[in-house]
Order: sequence, then structure tokens, then C-alpha cells
Amino acid sequence: MKRVTALALASFVSFTAASGAALAQSAKTLVGAWTLVDVGDVYGKNPKGSLIFDASGRYALTITRSDLPKFAGNSRVKGTPEENKAVVNGSISHFGRYEVKDKTLIMKIESSTFPNWNGTSQERPLTVAKDELRYKVATPSAGPGTGANEVVWKRAK
Repeated sequence: MKRVTALALASFVSFTAASGAALAQSAKTLVGAWTLVDVGDVYGKNPKGSLIFDASGRYALTITRSDLPKFAGNSRVKGTPEENKAVVNGSISHFGRYEVKDKTLIMKIESSTFPNWNGTSQERPLTVAKDELRYKVATPSAGPGTGANEVVWKRAK
């Protein structure tokens, strides 16, 4: 009986280690810098973006419209209501921790320019093929009813 239990335990440990290694490997494929390719029409034509994953499980993401207006007063804190609205509507940034489980990117958002996401955890179905990363955002920061956005990134060179 002890031999069967030992074999079962050894098999479980081997399977768990292999599964953990596969998950770690899929997370490792994300490590590095990514450049935005497509995010739909929410951020206008030719949006700009950067997504960085590090090996310790941290990430930082920024997406902006390419046509954000400059502030006439040359001060971020003295923007007009119109300037501030254009920037809020035309950008998103957040950072925190990430992990990959079952082809799902889990972003644990510590802080965001959309404060409603602060402290939340978001699951995003993920595919990585060669130097392309894709995921879907079920509830975009633009709010419910705006549709699920597919975001496409390419590995930065």
C-alpha cells in the first residue's frame, strides 16, 4: 500500500511540476516590450501603445491616440476642460502584476488612469504566435456596451 501511495504522490508531483513549468513557460513568452498594432477604433487612427512584461510578474501598459491635442498653456495641470477631456478619452494606462493560466492573461491592476480598475483583476483570453500577442478586453474602460475589444501587439525590436 505504501508503494502505491508513493507512486501516486510521485506522479502527482511530476504532473504538477510539468504543468507549472508549462505555465511559467507561457508567461516567459510574454517577457519583454510590445508595441501596439491594433485596438479597434476607440483610440482613433494610428494609436500608439507600449506594453512591458518583466520576468518577475510585473507589467506596465499605455495606449494613446496619435492625435492628442497639445495643451495651449503648456502645463498638464492647467489644462482646459476640453484639453483634459480629450486626453482622458484618448488614453489609458495601468500597471500591476500579471500571470498566465490556461491561455488567459490575468492582469492584477494596481493603478490605472481609469480609477475604476484600481485593485481589480481582469482575465483576458490570450494568444501568442511568434512575435504577435492578442487578447480581448471583455469590458473596455469606455464602458459596457462598447463591445469586446481585441488588442494586438507585436514584439518590439
